[in-house]
Parts: sequence; C-alpha cells; structure tokens
Amino acid sequence: MTMYQTRPDGEQPQDVAGAMAQYLGDIGHRFGVYADQLRQLSQQRQENIGQLRAELREQDARLNQLLQLHNQLREELSGAAEERHHALAADFKNLVQLEVLPTCMQVEACCPSAQEIDTQWRRMTLTRRLCRVLFGALPAMNSEVRTVFKKFVESAGPEVEKQVVPLAEPLCAKVNALRAAIAETGTAFRWDFEVLPNSVYSPEKHQLWQTASSQSLVQYAVIPGYVVPGRPPYVQATVFTALLAQFGTPVHQP
Repeated sequence: MTMYQTRPDGEQPQDVAGAMAQYLGDIGHRFGVYADQLRQLSQQRQENIGQLRAELREQDARLNQLLQLHNQLREELSGAAEERHHALAADFKNLVQLEVLPTCMQVEACCPSAQEIDTQWRRMTLTRRLCRVLFGALPAMNSEVRTVFKKFVESAGPEVEKQVVPLAEPLCAKVNALRAAIAETGTAFRWDFEVLPNSVYSPEKHQLWQTASSQSLVQYAVIPGYVVPGRPPYVQATVFTALLAQFGTPVHQP
C-alpha cells in the first residue's frame, strides 16, 4: 500500500486516480444516458418523418385531384365564356350600328351644314366624344351624355337642346345593360380605345371609319374595340385617319 505523508495543513491527501476513475465513470454513465436519449429521439424523428411523408403523399394526391378538377372546370368555363363573348361582341356591334350611330346622326342633323365635309367631320367628332362617355372605364352617365349633346347643339338654341337631351337616357341604359352582361362572364374585359397615333392603317388591326382614307395615318380611335386580355379582339377598334380626298381633305401618304 502506498503511504502518503500528512500535508502541513493537516488534510489527508486524496486518491487522485480513484477520484479520476469515479469522475470518468460518471461521465461515461451520462454519455450512455445521452446516447439512449439520442437514439430514442432519432427513432421518434424517423417515425415522425415517415408519418409526415405519408401525410404529404396523401395531400399531394388530393391536390392533384383538385388541380385536375380545376383545369377541367376552367376549360369548360373558358369555352362557355368564349361563346358568350362572341355573342356579346355581336350585341356590341349591333348597339353601335343600330343605336349609337343613328343617335349621332339624329343629333348632328339638328345643326345642318352646307358643306359635306363639315357634316362628315362633325359626325365623326360627335361619335368619338359620345363613345368615350358611353364606353369608358365607368358606367355611362346620363348627365355626361347630355353634356356632350348640349355642347354639340349649343349654337342651335334651347329648342334644339330640348330635342336632343332626352336621347341620352335610353342610350345609357342599353350600354350599361350590355356592360352588366359582359361583367357576368367573370372574365377581364375592356372597351379599348388605345391606338398608336401616326401609325400606318392596317385592316388586320383596325376597322376604318366610313369616310376616312385608308392611305392616311391613324390619328385616334372613334369606336372602341371589344377586348378580352389574352385573346384576339372580338371587335377591332374603328379608327380615324383623314377624311377622303373627294371631300376636300388632302390624303397624306404614310
């Protein structure tokens, strides 16, 4: 047995090797406990991951079913909307030809001109202003249409004004009814006045105002197009270039 000398302070020397062994034994036990805990956690993690993967596969299958149903419904709705827009575009053309243009001619006739070129210019100008009010971003307002008519006939006197003002209400009602019917399709839509000024007229892109020259540059849209984003125009915009040469207006070559 190894004998230790008594320390000056009276304390007995410790068995360093034994203390170290005990300490290492404690550490080893703790590591063993930690290792067991880690194995349990790892096992639980693997079980959780397996459960999550199973749930994800189930959700993916459900999502694929929903996507297939969505695409099927979208195709059905798209086809139905396509047919509906074609019908409404035809209604729009009829509204312009049977209501808007005759109304403009009726208002313009209240202020007759001796010059044909003046008549043609005034009729085009009135149609353009009226269409901006009727087919703008907001619903057609009776007051705004009446203002257009009043300014056009103001030189003819109050009696003429009384004749044209009542034309506003039924016209606005028909335009707004068409606007509501288009909104019911549930697809984005606009009446499009956008044209590139001073561009070359192309029958593939626009319709030409009835008394305008096909050889002149485009100035602006008189009647808007019927446009659904992502599709070719259902109705092309009617554009003005310059009045035909036989009415006295020079034709500008592009």
